[in-house]
Amino acid sequence: MSGSPTASVFFLGQRSLQALHLPGHSPGSVAYVVESDGRRVVFAQDVHGPLHPDLLSKRNDYQASLRKLLALEADILCEGHFGVFVGRAAVAAFIERFVED
Repeated sequence: MSGSPTASVFFLGQRSLQALHLPGHSPGSVAYVVESDGRRVVFAQDVHGPLHPDLLSKRNDYQASLRKLLALEADILCEGHFGVFVGRAAVAAFIERFVED
């Protein structure tokens, strides 16, 4: 996993865990990415939003964050409210439900 200005990498034993800043739903939204048995696993909450002024949501940031999630090409998504999606197609399909063109 490569780092970026919006990512931090932590090491747990021999395994690296990448924390990604994915604002939009709220300014502090994050996701965690780990490689496990050759598969990319993403732990994320509020992929579905919602967007609300009380959460300081920003639609443009949210849409950019969804595109970053898609670009990860995750094999497994563990989403905090909707459960676990297995397979790149299923992960992408779930995220794409919320992407606006």
